[in-house]
Amino acid sequence: MKKIITLYGQPGCGKSTQAQILAEKYGFFQFGMGERLREEIESGSSLGKEIKPFVDEGTLIPDNLMIQVIRNISDKATESGIIFDGFPRIVAQAEMLEKLAGEMGLEIGKLYYLRLKPEEALRRINARAKLGKRKDDVSPEAIKNRFATFERESKPLLEHYRNRGKLIEIDGEMSINETQAEIIKNL
Repeated sequence: MKKIITLYGQPGCGKSTQAQILAEKYGFFQFGMGERLREEIESGSSLGKEIKPFVDEGTLIPDNLMIQVIRNISDKATESGIIFDGFPRIVAQAEMLEKLAGEMGLEIGKLYYLRLKPEEALRRINARAKLGKRKDDVSPEAIKNRFATFERESKPLLEHYRNRGKLIEIDGEMSINETQAEIIKNL
């Protein structure tokens, strides 16, 4: 059965980098929630217009909008499955994903939590902001909100996956190659 695996951690932990490597190496369909939300906003769609204020403020997208974003991905799942980058972020989203996975004929795999100290996360975000790739890396208020949201929501989500035996914790402060090796070791 095709699997859904998730890379999780606070902003700047390397989720997107690791998801891209795994997608290329193992053939997963990579679904980066942050990237997908930014694409939807840039498209000018009505869904993008509804999502934009939440992204600009660095707050969570309501579930009814999130379902619209992810519902149409089952046809994009490869033989390996889907790797989610930055989703789910709260327990309600994890439960929603479990329900949608069943409807899509996918199995929920592991959640790989890339632990990172807030100081290192901020350093990485500031470095990424200098490259000008992400507008939400520039606003100090949005960054502060993203960190606060992560801190508030991460503990229950991690406990949710831990209780199901699906949590793998990895030191996100290692190099890209070392982090990748740890993820692969636990696939």
